[in-house]
Amino acid sequence: MRHATRRTAPFVFLLTLGLLAFGLPAPGAARDLTFFLVSDVHVGQQYKDAKPPITAAEYEQHLSETLDVIATIPGQPWPQGPVAEALQGLRPVGKPSGLIVAGDLTQSRAAEQWKAFDRLFPWQGLTPKRFPVFAVAGNHDAGTQTGPVRDALRARNRAMLKAGQVSTLSPDGLHSAWAWQGVHFVNVNLYAGDAPQAGEKPGSMKDPEGSLTFLRTYLARNAPAPTPVVIIQHFGLEKSTWWGLGERRAFYDAITNYNVVAILHGHTHALSHLQFPGADDLKIFGQGGPRFDCFSAGAFKQESKKGEPWPGWRHPCECYVFHVTDRQFLAAHYTGGSNGWNTGRGAADLTVVKDLLPKK
Repeated sequence: MRHATRRTAPFVFLLTLGLLAFGLPAPGAARDLTFFLVSDVHVGQQYKDAKPPITAAEYEQHLSETLDVIATIPGQPWPQGPVAEALQGLRPVGKPSGLIVAGDLTQSRAAEQWKAFDRLFPWQGLTPKRFPVFAVAGNHDAGTQTGPVRDALRARNRAMLKAGQVSTLSPDGLHSAWAWQGVHFVNVNLYAGDAPQAGEKPGSMKDPEGSLTFLRTYLARNAPAPTPVVIIQHFGLEKSTWWGLGERRAFYDAITNYNVVAILHGHTHALSHLQFPGADDLKIFGQGGPRFDCFSAGAFKQESKKGEPWPGWRHPCECYVFHVTDRQFLAAHYTGGSNGWNTGRGAADLTVVKDLLPKK
């Protein structure tokens, strides 16, 4: 009996290491996953018409200070209400496995703007005040398939693959996927589609570069239901000119049979928790089928209109904070204002507590 015990222990140890390497919880371990979402940082932005004018360097300093605000979220108690009640003893907020930036990383896809983004949002995390960053290409980062931002994103993704931060890349290195504690994340960048929209050139701000095929292939190979899945893209899920009805329908058909617990996006610069299909699409192709929770963190940047004093009307920080346990998916929104957690009008609509497994 002692001999069998000696042989089993190394096996269990190696199995545990293997599961952790693939983002799966160790045997018997409870899932305790935290991750953050921000979007639309627009590195390189400047406000020449503000009073006083805001330079790109001053704007970059603001982004750095906002990151300092986000660094204070771990260790804080969850907001009173449904999330705190659901988590019970799992307080306070844990260190996130990563910070997801849902697109518009730069203002005008310039190489120097990418270098500043990469310095502010390093994928490695680097310091205790910075978390590993998973970056998504937005329309401000597009322009050509070989532009400086997309090229840099591919290089960054390949470095992350080599380091084990992501597990799968598309053939061209732009789209990525990974797993945290058994929850699978798929980054399709602009949106889930395969070909440029009618009248658009390859590499334009409306070219999804084969992301729908990447999504379908990854889900079929790695995330059969009821595996929880989070999909990340830049464009919102509302009825939009940014991606057409046929493309949204194809995306819906691709995910209907999977346990997609959240779709994360940016672009709108508005805090929102909506469902896809929305009311208009629901009438056309969503009847009787599942609907999926969609989250937009708003805009990471502050804004200033002509003649307005800096810092404008944005909160100093807009960040969605997510937590996933073995049983539940939870979401709360942090503003970085005097109240910390979002307690403004409509805040209740931004807070989500739901069962991880879909109801039969």
